[in-house]
Amino acid sequence: MYIWIGIDVDDQLPRIKAAAKEIEDRIGFRHSNFTLPLHISLKISFPVPEDQAAKVMRDITAVFEETPGFSIPVQGIFLDEVITWILMKENPTLNALHDRLNSLLLEKYQIPLHEYDLDYKFHTTLFMDDDRDKVCRAYKAIRDIPVPDNLIANCFVIGTSPTGKLGSYRVVHQIRV
Repeated sequence: MYIWIGIDVDDQLPRIKAAAKEIEDRIGFRHSNFTLPLHISLKISFPVPEDQAAKVMRDITAVFEETPGFSIPVQGIFLDEVITWILMKENPTLNALHDRLNSLLLEKYQIPLHEYDLDYKFHTTLFMDDDRDKVCRAYKAIRDIPVPDNLIANCFVIGTSPTGKLGSYRVVHQIRV
């Protein structure tokens, strides 16, 4: 089983979400990014043995429950190879949360750091596809839509997938703080 963790910002980005869904439908992406709420990813998804999944999610939930809400400054919409995303500015609170989660997973469950964890880019994915041309067209269509200066981290989410493939995740826990 794969676990995914993030900050739900879906209700803070209604204009972006509506535009992105329309663009996604018009361009015809193979996989939709809207099977989950718009969210700020906290870590790349990671595999967990089925018999440990409930314990891992319980420990992650405890970290989220101890984390007071905070503000996250937004940098803007960017294109990065085959991904269009909303990139967050450097944030010490977000970095500390990421480090705490990585330490918990490594020390208690021996879940190693992914190479992305070493210089993690906090983001909200709008479009992702193997077809770079589609992602570029989508970026050009959405890049001028204004994004908020800040997003509020007050709802954390945990999702699971049997395969880890894009589009196969579903939210299983929502933690409001």
